[in-house]
Amino acid sequence: MTFSPKISSSGPGAFTLVEVLIAIAVSALFGLAAFATNERLLVALKSQKESTAATMMLQERMETFRSLSYSNVCDTSYVSTNVVSTATTSEAALGKLTEQITVSGYVLDPNGTASTHSNQWQRNQTYPSGNAIDTNSTLATNYDLVKVDVLLTWTSANARTRTRDLAAVFGKGNIAP
Repeated sequence: MTFSPKISSSGPGAFTLVEVLIAIAVSALFGLAAFATNERLLVALKSQKESTAATMMLQERMETFRSLSYSNVCDTSYVSTNVVSTATTSEAALGKLTEQITVSGYVLDPNGTASTHSNQWQRNQTYPSGNAIDTNSTLATNYDLVKVDVLLTWTSANARTRTRDLAAVFGKGNIAP
């Protein structure tokens, strides 16, 4: 007596090993693509957060200068004590931040000569209260207009060095001619 297995064609079919392996490979590829996209989106969000923080910091710093009188904007010790040494509320999101503030004569002085010196400070991790790089005590008397430049440099989330800057011109009486 011989037994032969009875195969029913009406029952549910099974997947072959090759089909299962292909399905696993496609699922793994999809999962890896989703994780890579998610990681890239997180870096982009962090970068946007840093850009927003830098813009807010520049605006905050420039508003501080706008609130000062012309003589205070040109005064090295006043700016050093009341502006440069004060951290802004927006800078916490910026990694390895370096802030450089420059106050320089905007046009030639009445004698027709350009200033070779400006008031310049740098604030970073080494000098958290700021460090005077260059000084000029005659800006207020030699110039009717001064230019204030604020430059930010930081290392972003993806290890790129990024910069943002903002400049404004101030006149005696804080009204430009």
